[in-house]
Amino acid sequence: MTTSIPQPADQPMNVNGDSKERQVVQSAMPQLSGPQPKPSEEEVSNSQSFYFEEEQPDLEAPFVAPFQLSGAMPPASGSAQASGQVTSIPSVPSTSPAKTRRRLRLSLPMIAIIVCIAVILGLLAMNALAQPTPPLQTRGAGSPQAPQTVGVRGNQKPGAKTPSPVPTTGTNGQITPSWVPQSLPNGWTNAGLSTGDAVQALRTATTFTDREMSLDYRSVGTRNHHGGTFTAAVFLLTPAAQQRFQTNDVRANNNQLFDMVASTKLIRLVIDPLPKLTKFTAQGQQQFAWVDVQFLLWQSQIDPQTGQGQQGVQLDPVTNQPRVHHLMVLLLRVPPQNAGTSPAMGGTGWLVSNYGLDLPNGTTLDVVQPA
Repeated sequence: MTTSIPQPADQPMNVNGDSKERQVVQSAMPQLSGPQPKPSEEEVSNSQSFYFEEEQPDLEAPFVAPFQLSGAMPPASGSAQASGQVTSIPSVPSTSPAKTRRRLRLSLPMIAIIVCIAVILGLLAMNALAQPTPPLQTRGAGSPQAPQTVGVRGNQKPGAKTPSPVPTTGTNGQITPSWVPQSLPNGWTNAGLSTGDAVQALRTATTFTDREMSLDYRSVGTRNHHGGTFTAAVFLLTPAAQQRFQTNDVRANNNQLFDMVASTKLIRLVIDPLPKLTKFTAQGQQQFAWVDVQFLLWQSQIDPQTGQGQQGVQLDPVTNQPRVHHLMVLLLRVPPQNAGTSPAMGGTGWLVSNYGLDLPNGTTLDVVQPA
């Protein structure tokens, strides 16, 4: 039941005016989708304006609804509009292309890291599974060497065959040089010699081989007075062996080798020397040691027929393989305390008494007196 408040006598209620104001308000409101329900009489009665006596109503300005207008509502289905309900449609978040590109760009460093790790692991696996290939070995390989005369030393005979090399085999099955003898000759320790003395004997024989067998046309002295590489090994000879050098060695007894080196501009160097202590003996107060030095020769020269330069490891003319040479060196024991103030090589305890190049198999270099 609705109770009406009496209006002042001088201001009668204008029902028609109120209806016009309501229509203006309703026209100002946004049109919703679908027909709107008609308000009841009770709602119309309650929506009438009231005022106090002290206040005068402002009939000129239209009434404005006390709420803010929102955005357009999403369209609803016919059944929802018929029942007066609005069906809310969930919004699907859209992925912008910029965010997608940013996400892909950030993943590139991770891809690069994964690729790097995969490559490193692959290399480690290949390194672990790969088997090392042994290098080409020229020691102890090939058929017997053909005779070749490089020079006549001591008791060497021209045209002698090269003895079979005796290589030193390492733990990995490869032939490797060894400066520490695995076994000492008979009588070595009984003579008061040690393994250190054996190593010094090997050093002396190898140094002599390098200086005796190496030649360089740029350091040969003169034709009348040979020097340079022609006499580079003399300092390791005993006094008696130095006299024999002037008589028997092809570097000093004539100019045949000298002229050949000068005309072909020969450079010949010892490479890959491998010494081996083979024998020891004592004769009276003197002690002798035999050392077999195996080596190759690298050389550079001018071909006299074609005038073209040639260089490389010296080859055997029959097998066309690297020629393996042997220089047998006979050493005389000279104790360091008896070597004087300026001994050869600082005093290794040994000097060269005799030597021979490429001796036949089984041939022993003889002891020559005076040693």
